[in-house]
Amino acid sequence: MGSAEYHPAPPKLQQQDLKGKVALVTGATKGIGRAIALDLSTRGASILGTYSSSTSAHNFDNLFHTVNSLYSTSSTPVLHGVVADITSLDSISSVIKALSHEYPQKLDILVLNAAYNARPRLGTATSSDISNSLTGNLHWPILLMETLVRDQLFNPSARVVVISSDRVRDPSPGSSIFNATKAGLEALARAWAVELPLSCPGATVNAVSVGLTDTPGLRVFPAAAVEALKGQRVPKVKVVEGGRMGFPEDVADVVGWLCSEKSRWVTGSVVAANGGAEYVGGSS
Repeated sequence: MGSAEYHPAPPKLQQQDLKGKVALVTGATKGIGRAIALDLSTRGASILGTYSSSTSAHNFDNLFHTVNSLYSTSSTPVLHGVVADITSLDSISSVIKALSHEYPQKLDILVLNAAYNARPRLGTATSSDISNSLTGNLHWPILLMETLVRDQLFNPSARVVVISSDRVRDPSPGSSIFNATKAGLEALARAWAVELPLSCPGATVNAVSVGLTDTPGLRVFPAAAVEALKGQRVPKVKVVEGGRMGFPEDVADVVGWLCSEKSRWVTGSVVAANGGAEYVGGSS
């Protein structure tokens, strides 16, 4: 099967179509979240990025310095990191406090990227597998959105993007809990797409279904399991002969478009960012 080494191009400034905008990106220090934060910030958006623990602070510092090096001092977007463990609902208060303190102009973009990724096979799930998955992947995003809307922290024409997974449409052993929470997020995106514009005119809400992607989160799984996944998933990719794994930038470019003015007529949708490996609403 075809493959490609992951060598991302050095970041560079893009068209400043998001200049003056504020984006909250959860899980912003690694993989897809970092690529999204880079895409938005190199287009002018200021970033409030979350990470799960203080041990990841250096990764956000690296992102901060990478973006700062591309701008002149006067035009640099404001990048601020905050610890927010999504398995703890109390961490939402830290996010809201940072948003209100650092970005009084309020929020234009919300990307719900962080996820709790437990994959126990049926009959082996622990209570923490279940509770952390439900809290991190559903309860935390719901409570965050409720708080942002209640406190009127969204600007008009806001963009909300939730990161889902192809596994929702193509389950495999061990994916049941994760799939259920991601399917729930997609349902929330459809419902929020109806309700958010009532208080935030012009707002859109969409989900992005991500295929097999080369990320640090994937690499924590045993090598044999990753190779088995690649053998199953990579050949299904349509846009490259023989297929390849996705790269974080492949997903970030799709999310970035959904965060733009050009996506104003797309809402309540699940957009596949998987190279055609899995179709939304049909067979692949």
